[in-house]
Amino acid sequence: MSNLSEPAFTRPLPSKASRKPSPRSKASSRGHVIGSGLPSESSPRLRYFESKREQDVLYLLLARPDVVDVWDQPPPVPYCDASGRKRTHTFDFLITLTDGKRIAIAVKPYAIAERQNFRQALECIRAATPLSFANEIVLITERSYCPSAARNAQKLHDFRRAPDPEADGSIEALVRGLNGPTTIAELVEASGLGGRAFRAAFRAIYDGILRTLEPGDILPATRIVPTAVQ
Repeated sequence: MSNLSEPAFTRPLPSKASRKPSPRSKASSRGHVIGSGLPSESSPRLRYFESKREQDVLYLLLARPDVVDVWDQPPPVPYCDASGRKRTHTFDFLITLTDGKRIAIAVKPYAIAERQNFRQALECIRAATPLSFANEIVLITERSYCPSAARNAQKLHDFRRAPDPEADGSIEALVRGLNGPTTIAELVEASGLGGRAFRAAFRAIYDGILRTLEPGDILPATRIVPTAVQ
């Protein structure tokens, strides 16, 4: 087995956030993620989150193949609320898709969104948001995604931080020889690369080379099939 050299350190691009979240909060988990280099970036970029839910959403966005840019805490949007009072709203993320569409995303717990009647406020914000800023506005709560999808996206983020072309190539070669379902564990055993092959198989799923046959956490026992096999 060849020895993998440690990847050279590359200083991440700074966050584009219009405001930096306070590092301390008794009510939520705050921090940052150094995201994998998206198509719009030459290097990984630092992005902030203000809660565990925002962190989940950030991982999910970075894992999507149709997302070319993720802007955390973009510039605030001025609007008038239902009573005519002037306010501003800062979205949690502003994403750009491969087709150029821009989507502004607000992340909130479902119970708080309902208690605060946030959907009504979002309608006022939507009416004041220029198309030059966003084509669409979306509210994401914990009911918008499966926890396992967020866990898988976080693993993908970790696995992509240390590229391993040799393991990726080995998995791709094995996949070309498949004509039906197998498990990730069986593919890993056939490769002889251990954990490196598991991480490569994981990346291959998100790269569209493999697809899973059941939902949930991607594990060694997960059944997979080449994407070309229907």
